[in-house]
Amino acid sequence: MSMLLTKRLMRSLWRTKLRLFAVVMMVTIGVFAGISFGMYANVITDMYDETYLDDEDGVNLPDIWIKNPVGNWNQTTSDSLCKLIEEEWSSNTLKLENCESRLILSGLMYHANESMSAIWHGIDEGNIDRVWFPKHDCCSGRLAESADEIVIDYHVAKGLEIQLNDTVSLIAGHGKVDYNVVGIGLHSNHFYFAEPGSIIPAEAGTFATGYLSAEGLEKLANVSSGTSNTILVDIKGTPSYNLLSTDKNEGPELESIIQNLTLSLGNLEDISVIIHDRSGQESVEFLRADVEGAKKTYPYVTGMIVVIAGVTIFLSLQRLIQSQAKEIAVLRTLGIPRASIMQGYIIAPLVIGGFGSLIGVLLGWYVGGPGMLGFYEEIIGLPILLDTASSSIIFENVIIAMIIVFFSGIRPAWQASRLQPLEVFRGKNEIRISSRSIQKLTAKLPATLGLTIRSSIRKPIRLAFTFFALGLSMVLFGTMLMMMGSMEDIFSPNDGYDAQIFIPPDGEEEIINWANTNNVEYELLLQYPGTPQGDNRQFLIYGLDKIETKESQLSMMGIDLKDGELPIISSEVFQVLIDEGTVEFLDWNIGDQETIMLGSTQLKVEISGITKGEMQRTIYFHRADLSQIVGINTTSVLLSSSEDITIDSELEELSIGITTTEDLRKSMDTIMEQQQGILYSMNALGLLMAFAVLFNTLVMNIAERDFELSTLRVLGAPINKLGVMLLGEHLFIGFIGGIIACFASLFMANLMIESFVQWAFYFTIEPTFSQIITIGGIVVGMAIALTPLGMWRIYKMNLIEKIKDISQ
Repeated sequence: MSMLLTKRLMRSLWRTKLRLFAVVMMVTIGVFAGISFGMYANVITDMYDETYLDDEDGVNLPDIWIKNPVGNWNQTTSDSLCKLIEEEWSSNTLKLENCESRLILSGLMYHANESMSAIWHGIDEGNIDRVWFPKHDCCSGRLAESADEIVIDYHVAKGLEIQLNDTVSLIAGHGKVDYNVVGIGLHSNHFYFAEPGSIIPAEAGTFATGYLSAEGLEKLANVSSGTSNTILVDIKGTPSYNLLSTDKNEGPELESIIQNLTLSLGNLEDISVIIHDRSGQESVEFLRADVEGAKKTYPYVTGMIVVIAGVTIFLSLQRLIQSQAKEIAVLRTLGIPRASIMQGYIIAPLVIGGFGSLIGVLLGWYVGGPGMLGFYEEIIGLPILLDTASSSIIFENVIIAMIIVFFSGIRPAWQASRLQPLEVFRGKNEIRISSRSIQKLTAKLPATLGLTIRSSIRKPIRLAFTFFALGLSMVLFGTMLMMMGSMEDIFSPNDGYDAQIFIPPDGEEEIINWANTNNVEYELLLQYPGTPQGDNRQFLIYGLDKIETKESQLSMMGIDLKDGELPIISSEVFQVLIDEGTVEFLDWNIGDQETIMLGSTQLKVEISGITKGEMQRTIYFHRADLSQIVGINTTSVLLSSSEDITIDSELEELSIGITTTEDLRKSMDTIMEQQQGILYSMNALGLLMAFAVLFNTLVMNIAERDFELSTLRVLGAPINKLGVMLLGEHLFIGFIGGIIACFASLFMANLMIESFVQWAFYFTIEPTFSQIITIGGIVVGMAIALTPLGMWRIYKMNLIEKIKDISQ
């Protein structure tokens, strides 16, 4: 008998093909998305691990970087520093393998008579941080050997269509020099191809990198042989290092070495250094954080979508129980055990989940995963050398989906097995009388309004679940809407200036003269790296001519002050502003006096205010204060004009790099266009899922009250009055459901962000009024739109059959 009920249940589900198809597709999409993200994370992680190795196919990524933040070292100094590092090496576990000096400079590159900001590396055939020539169509040629040769980065060559044996013109502050392209390759510092300090991938023609011989870069910069500003330290093997995204210290041995080197080198006269491990290298850390974020996110994505499917399954099964109540009652009267009745209602979700999971696995493994990897190649610009991932991601995602759909059937199965035959045959299972207190409260209200209120809250648990389902239905759409809105605000370029001109030491006077001659406004800017005391995580420190808020429009680089006051210049203890991410990770606050490291210099600062909107950890000084401490006047000049600024050859030759706001805006527009298809698809998917849940929930709500509505029809209630009652009820349900949807979307967005924010990448969700209105308005709009469906059901009721039911 239980098998007959199970077959009846399956036939009933099959009759609602559209609803069944929607539920299967939800499960499919959840598993598909999870496997796609999981394959991407697994393949890219393995690829990075192999690329960073010290073998013939790897680049031998350094373990420690030692940088000169104020200038260059001559060969004697760099050799003595490597010797000191060897003498002061403090670990018996981690063995020093190599120490190499390297010259890395900012400059310009010319292509088709257009200039772009650039970074040049002087790389001889060293053992550490080599140029990467993967076995792929992207890259070809060889390393630069003579002083007039260069290897161009693949990102640049692809965007500008540069080929082997082409000639490019370079500048590094001492005139233009032509170089012959002998190779097209990649470098670990620029796997994530963005300008220093930016998280937006550079648009073609706005940024370039190239790898010269040491002699070639020395010639370009007009410096002596052996000049360097970076020392790379390689440790035998691949030691663990402290990840910025966790509270645990994964690399205490390596951190101890860095602290010891910081102390030893900091005691040297006229030597200022910044020392960090792999976590301090922007490209390496951004890509690691991206992969880690994908690993943490895909269970949320799978779970979130399948939960929505589970809600729909739950609603569908509850509706089936109501329609099959008499059949279940007959079986219970015949003595069929409760466990046998529960069987079908537990099997049905598993069948739906299994079928949806199977389709999701096939699509995710053969379409979604490869598509994500192809999208990665397009956005990041790195070739994918691996094409498979661990099958464990299939198991993880299918288990998540099956557990959720299994639990969605438990409550309906339990309800079906607990139906009392006598109550079903008497119709008591369809009748629910409002409490006397509710009747008294609504007695003096107009009849339609009072009936609407009593009808709506007659089943409070059912009503609460309706609110929950409506709120949950908008989670995917609302989460994407809030996250992308916040990210667009953070990524948007600063509109306070038109160009940032990077200059060699003491080169600001020439730029100021150029600005005065061309009637262009200017402000000086000093950028300098820093760290908390006893911590090698890096700050980006700005010294501003004017520290003002964006609203005041008194500074070209206005800040968004969240709390506190603007710092006072030349105070007894230097006052600074810190961003909200620094507050989060270091637990610093307004009024605190903290010690930071500027190179090898300790400095106590007082926190006067907190800013928001910075992706990276940032501290703001008055430039006059910062210049006094570090001994540098300025590192760049901001230019602004009411008309378009023309970057002429004179300005280019005076600079070592130029970044324009227009270039940053182009880069932002490009990445948004590249992701637009995915964003539109996610939003469309979210809306479809929202409609599916809304439709099922509200139809269920109407269907449950067929008995009540037919009774009112028999008693003479006009259809238009019943329509007004339904409209009022749907307005109420939509309003409360919309509020819950806003909170649920905000909660899920913050939950997803918390899974991948860290020291190098931090932002918060600040929902706007328009986003809240959009999310809530869609729920209310859909609820109102389903009122005609309720009216149609009332109009089509067979009152004769209902009268028979009432008479029984």
